[in-house]
Amino acid sequence: MHGRVTRYHHDRKYGFIRGDDGNTYFIHQSNLNGEHINSGYFVFFKPFQNDRSDHNARDLVVIEAVERKRTHGKTHKKHG
Repeated sequence: MHGRVTRYHHDRKYGFIRGDDGNTYFIHQSNLNGEHINSGYFVFFKPFQNDRSDHNARDLVVIEAVERKRTHGKTHKKHG
């Protein structure tokens, strides 16, 4: 399943993914397979159930890492 990371707390080692089915999935660092994620990343994952929740994610693969672009207020236009 595909989804977008809505939040990831690096200090707490868990986060949430909004799946393309509209559900929110819990992701723990132990299920990242070594991938680094941040909010906004587009990912592929396998949903699974456990005794705590019906919506968990594992076997995560980052498809697109969206980094925030920083602007410094000025834009330069080329005059011709």
